[in-house]
Amino acid sequence: MEQKNQVPEYQKLMEQAPQIRASGLEGDYRALAEFNNVVLAGHQTKFGMEFVTWEWVQNHTALWQGHYYGDNYTAAKQDFVTRSGLIPSCALFSPEQLTEVYRSIYETLENYSITPERQQYLQSAADQMEAFVPDLEARAEVSLQKEEEYCDTLDPEEGGYVFYVEE
Repeated sequence: MEQKNQVPEYQKLMEQAPQIRASGLEGDYRALAEFNNVVLAGHQTKFGMEFVTWEWVQNHTALWQGHYYGDNYTAAKQDFVTRSGLIPSCALFSPEQLTEVYRSIYETLENYSITPERQQYLQSAADQMEAFVPDLEARAEVSLQKEEEYCDTLDPEEGGYVFYVEE
């Protein structure tokens, strides 16, 4: 499901975007962005918006290797910037990676004494992640549950959570 704050962005782009004309392409696909022979297109369907990235071929008359994203504008934009070479793919993190970094940030903030400056940087990073991944807290909770279940299967002497009681 698409983030609501992105709807006005792509609606405005769709109104202004030129129609894509390519051999074999049917329907009203609009070029939302284009760079380095890669196009990010939007298409209004009876079910809502559909986003796709393609590569231009045959002197800009045909498209190939479509990556379809349904209504996920964010994923389509991410694919566009990496396919086109605007941003290297290694500079972007998946929602799963961001979930683990987010958990690590909060484990650090809750369990370690760190400088106020470092606290501010970590909190700022966590806030950015929350804005980018709408269900981040739920993902972090699932991740924590899986880790706890895994640790419960381990022999305390081989790993997992070990608690010592001082006498």
